[in-house]
Amino acid sequence: MPVVSYFEAGTILTLNHGHAALLGAFGMLAMALLVMGLRHVLTDAQWVLPEKLIKISFWGMNIGLALMVVTNLFPEGILQIWDVLEHGYWHARSLEFMGQERIRLMEWISMPSHMILIFLGVVPMVGASILTYLRMRNA
Repeated sequence: MPVVSYFEAGTILTLNHGHAALLGAFGMLAMALLVMGLRHVLTDAQWVLPEKLIKISFWGMNIGLALMVVTNLFPEGILQIWDVLEHGYWHARSLEFMGQERIRLMEWISMPSHMILIFLGVVPMVGASILTYLRMRNA
């Protein structure tokens, strides 16, 4: 609806939707295609360790993304929409709103979700990719 687009577009709820939809749908599709390619070039015996890393990566990315949405993007977005309705769109996008202590605190609270996404999601997948490349190259 146009009124929703007027009040929501450009707010943190847009980021909420973007992160959840892009990584949740297309990011996971890209990861699935990568895993399919990695699996295709290795034998069953060679696949044991990369598979473990990929399982860790799958859960790390999904848990990290879910925590990012729940601990930061959605609650901040709701506060920002509330501010849009009370003070106007210009205020909700201003430094006065974004610099509030509670907003800054929510951004720091989301740090563990980002760490989980990076260290338990991205790093194991990169490790599995490098390991697959080395095993494929040596074979």
